[in-house]
Amino acid sequence: MMQSDSLLVSGTETPAVARTIITTAMSPYCPGLTLEVCPSPQADSLRRVIIERVQRGDTRAMIEADLERDFGTEIRSMPKAEGFGLVGWAVPGLVVLVGAFVVTRWLRRQVRRTEP
Repeated sequence: MMQSDSLLVSGTETPAVARTIITTAMSPYCPGLTLEVCPSPQADSLRRVIIERVQRGDTRAMIEADLERDFGTEIRSMPKAEGFGLVGWAVPGLVVLVGAFVVTRWLRRQVRRTEP
């Protein structure tokens, strides 16, 4: 009896690199879902291809580059930390820092107003 692909992905026979790719790639067949949880038969086939490529010795970078070439940058669940994708990483951090600065200054002013 053959195991389902979701068991293959989480099971010990799936190489860790393949598991990482499958759990972090967005599915080209199920918008908004990762490849890991997409129930389509095409996703099953793609998961098998990724596992087979890792078992043949292909690296994570090679497989991810091929996926991006074949399906576009939408396959990435996170932007690359380079070029315009760097903005996706930097802006949230800057917003938090600026917000913390503004809140700190506001709190200091409030404390000064309440001091006798």
